Amino acid sequence: MFEIRDKVENIAENVEEIVKDYYELSFVNAVDKGSKLGSLFIVNLLVAALGFFVFLFVGFGASFWIGEALGSIMLGFFIVAGFLLLVLVIILALKAKTIVPLLRNIIIKSIYD
Repeated sequence: MFEIRDKVENIAENVEEIVKDYYELSFVNAVDKGSKLGSLFIVNLLVAALGFFVFLFVGFGASFWIGEALGSIMLGFFIVAGFLLLVLVIILALKAKTIVPLLRNIIIKSIYD
């Protein structure tokens, strides 16, 4: 009789330890995923900021270069602005079918990686 009681108590203690360990493992996994997402966010933010400035200065350079070649700086800026407007329209047209699913897959992959 005491043998069965001891075994049941031992099983109950083991189940309790397993549940605690599983909870701690889940917490560690959540912290790991959060730290990966946080670091990816910071790195991507820095890359986006640097990309913005590169894009800005390349746009200014192209505007001045085209403007000098055509004899009118203002015309160079309008041509570059028109090109950027065309790129914006293409991005907006592809947003729903291509860009959003691609970004969604990248985010999901980074979460589960």
